[in-house]
Amino acid sequence: MTPGTYLPIKYLPVFLMLILATIFSVAAIFINQLLSPKKKTAVKLMAYESGNLPSGEVRERFFIGYYVLAILFVVFDVELVFLFPWALTFNSLGFLGFWGMLFFIFLILLGYFYEIKKEALEWLKRS
Repeated sequence: MTPGTYLPIKYLPVFLMLILATIFSVAAIFINQLLSPKKKTAVKLMAYESGNLPSGEVRERFFIGYYVLAILFVVFDVELVFLFPWALTFNSLGFLGFWGMLFFIFLILLGYFYEIKKEALEWLKRS
């Protein structure tokens, strides 16, 4: 055998599974197209809303608090993405790695306290 043409026999079931999955998926799509009814009615063309009839305007404004909450979730989720590898390699990073991550946590907490001060999560004002 020449180099680069050797295919280990243990990969054969994986390739066979991928080929069969592709064949069955394509066959299911074509069979669905052949057997499904083609008649379009007003009910079929109507927007589906969890079994309820659509009501109201097409464009409704969402409360801005939802967007703020979504952005805050993404920010703190990204923080965890950075904290996890740092925690795994904590012993090998040394002094500079510790203070660098401490500074990063400080910046995140600074943003968190700023949002508390600006009452970003207070959706209903207290009277």
